[in-house]
Amino acid sequence: MATATDETQQSAFIELGAIGTGAIQAGVSQQARLEEFTARVGGGEFHRPTAVTLPCTCIDGRFGASGELVPNAAGGSESLMVADDLTTKRYAQADDGSTCGQFRAMLADLKAAERAVGGHTAADCHGAPSGCGANDKLPAIYAYVAANGDTLREVAISLLAYEIDDETHGLIVKNAAERTEFSGGDELLSALQENDGRVDVLEGEHTEVLAVINRRPGTTLDRDAVRAAFGDEYEAFNVDEWAFLEGAKAVSEPGYDAEAHKKRVAMFYYNLATAGVLCGPGMRVTVLA
Repeated sequence: MATATDETQQSAFIELGAIGTGAIQAGVSQQARLEEFTARVGGGEFHRPTAVTLPCTCIDGRFGASGELVPNAAGGSESLMVADDLTTKRYAQADDGSTCGQFRAMLADLKAAERAVGGHTAADCHGAPSGCGANDKLPAIYAYVAANGDTLREVAISLLAYEIDDETHGLIVKNAAERTEFSGGDELLSALQENDGRVDVLEGEHTEVLAVINRRPGTTLDRDAVRAAFGDEYEAFNVDEWAFLEGAKAVSEPGYDAEAHKKRVAMFYYNLATAGVLCGPGMRVTVLA
């Protein structure tokens, strides 16, 4: 990762560099307002209050979300399932080793507790099963965690001051490497719909130029406000990291802080790995504190 600061806009950011193996990043036509976008969106101008504390919509920067603003994590509620799968496998089904079986069990538990769940599809899926990259590319993301675990750990510690012991790190990487069966993205989307989850229908192409790691409690990105200011050519991924611990607690044994800590770490690994799979080396990352 490379760090840079634009002196005019006073915006500090990090570029993914070698961590980014995908294609989404700022293009030539997006350079005109890139510094302004980085400073304003990365500086929190478009983050608004939310009363929800559980991640339940995706980090996707595209427009089309409906309903109230709620916290974002990769794949929405799928982040919580992955956090469980990479650690204690509390929701794993003995007679069904699929990710969909685990997702269904978790969704049922959260719905019974009257917690919000959600994710998204897309108006044009371009042949993808669900229209959500964090969902459809789950095998590639797990492979990324398995191959780049040490890098993910280094970023979590250096960027966010996470405390990650060898046992937790080793467990996450091991479980990522050993997962061989993945349900289709359409199956996980169906499981969400069957549990009355919120499913936004996002529109347009990916034009994200920035990924925001939001650590301001009780806030999330208002994409409609971003669109009003910058049009369709500039979008941002938004990761509400402040909500990860609450999400981890919701899928952990009550009062067992060690389990929730492991799942919070796993959730960050998954979210960063999602960025690594979807985004190119030039993708900018800011931390909003």
